[in-house]
Amino acid sequence: MTTLEEVPAPSVDFQACQILCLDLPSDVPPARVVHELDGVAHPVEPSRLLAVGHALWQSWLGDPHHDRPDVLLGFDTSGIVPTLAVAMASGLPYHLAWKLDTERHGVPRRRSAEIFTYGRLQGRRVLIVDSALTHCHAIGSLISVLRDEAADVVGVAALTEDADGRSRMHIESAGVPLVSLTRMR
Repeated sequence: MTTLEEVPAPSVDFQACQILCLDLPSDVPPARVVHELDGVAHPVEPSRLLAVGHALWQSWLGDPHHDRPDVLLGFDTSGIVPTLAVAMASGLPYHLAWKLDTERHGVPRRRSAEIFTYGRLQGRRVLIVDSALTHCHAIGSLISVLRDEAADVVGVAALTEDADGRSRMHIESAGVPLVSLTRMR
């Protein structure tokens, strides 16, 4: 498989924002993240998918202190597209972490802690990939569970992170480096 690792990353002006959802149950967060790879506002061209995946991968490789992962791990819904994009750009295999029982009243609810199942990653260097970092409960829990299973979490790569930096502080306080393409506006 040909990877784009040696090709300079294209300049990517990646866009993401939070939107307010109306008429949701009170236990469901009213804000949702919308970004240009989710296909909500516009169709996504394959070339754009690859360019963004390449930019995120190059952002990871750009720091000489970052370990090279053996495998990518994305979340089942929000992480599928960015994980595929980074896998195509890097040539790395991927697994998906599935959130169990994530719907109530037909609407996704706030992520809780123990909601993951995935393939055996014991002894592997894992880069977690997601679309948007907002609350970080899921990522924090996943980091703990992976470490308990003897996986080496080398970092987190996300398309976007919260504007106030809470997610970054939470992830980095666990000793895990983070890269993202943008912060939400």
